[in-house]
Amino acid sequence: MRFGRSGKYLVALLACVAFGAAQAQPAASAEPKFKWLCKPGRANDPCQTSLRTETVSKDESLGFSTPKALTRLRNKVDCFYVYPTVSSQPGSNADLTKGPEISGIAEQQAARFAPGCRMFAPIYRQYTIAAIFGSQITEETSEIAYGSVKAAWNEYLRKYNKGRGIVLIGHSQGTGHLEQLISETFDRKPNLRKRLVSAVLIGGNVIVRKGKRTGGSFNRVPACARATELGCVIAFSSFLKDPPPEEALFGRLGGALADPGFDPSTHEVMCVNPARLDGSKGALKPLYNTATFPGLYGPLLPDLTGYEASWVRFPNLYRASCRKADGASWLDIRDVSTGTDPRPRIGEPLGREWGSHLTEVNDTAGNLVRVVTSQEKAYLKRIAKQKRKRR
Repeated sequence: MRFGRSGKYLVALLACVAFGAAQAQPAASAEPKFKWLCKPGRANDPCQTSLRTETVSKDESLGFSTPKALTRLRNKVDCFYVYPTVSSQPGSNADLTKGPEISGIAEQQAARFAPGCRMFAPIYRQYTIAAIFGSQITEETSEIAYGSVKAAWNEYLRKYNKGRGIVLIGHSQGTGHLEQLISETFDRKPNLRKRLVSAVLIGGNVIVRKGKRTGGSFNRVPACARATELGCVIAFSSFLKDPPPEEALFGRLGGALADPGFDPSTHEVMCVNPARLDGSKGALKPLYNTATFPGLYGPLLPDLTGYEASWVRFPNLYRASCRKADGASWLDIRDVSTGTDPRPRIGEPLGREWGSHLTEVNDTAGNLVRVVTSQEKAYLKRIAKQKRKRR
């Protein structure tokens, strides 16, 4: 079984959605800019679900485990999550309906971080799948989407933060919006930057000056170099074996969400390997939700419903390293299992130009959670040290 069935199913559905989008009416102007999807105390919060996990080797199940809530961290740190493009609604910008695909992606991508932080995530007016595949993303659709995220951020900061540490988490379109948010806020405001624990910005082409950790998308928020570093960014886009093709949407300047104003002779796409932050090879720790994904992407993903737990972990299956070649910078993922290993494999179901974009958060989820937890602990140590100095 493999991650990566034919993308023809998705393309056909998207053609139908795009046709409907051309005839859709704009949302009412009185509609609020966002609604909360995940927030402490919210009923039916998809970011607060069962994390019971089965660990499966190539030969057998190794048992079950459930991560405990890290109360000491949650008392001091918040996470702010912005999900990728999942809306199959007609129209260029989604409305604020809590569709099953929105809850599904939040459960897949955000829930694993929730033991170490209070989780906040808005339903926002993202540009839709139809807008992407129908070439309908304009400056206006992007501004509507970002304005929706920014409104949620402003409310969070005003009403809920109260000086707590912050972890930002985004994927794809979500990364693009958080990149703009960091540029407008954390990068310019030292006092706010002191509260940034970490920014996990996956699959969105964060730019950095070659040989440096800043100087592209951000001037003062660097790429992470170690697991206890604070106020830094973990960013990558993943591909399998071969370098990203010339027409790749990720890993190259000029791809999706990348600012075309950067010079490829001086700048490149940031790659921070969550398995080894220095960029060398490290073992990946994939974590997959076993529920069937309810959105358009569902048929492109494997059927994991045969596993007993809500989550499944596949150790000793992949290694990853950051690589650079032919103007590209990407997270290179290699299968290190034997040919008889029956476990699911990562694929590139949307095509080589997308890489393993659909699953790259969960392909690295165990590593990402481990690093972010280390950073959250480092943040608590720092604020405790500051308190002692003030006494």
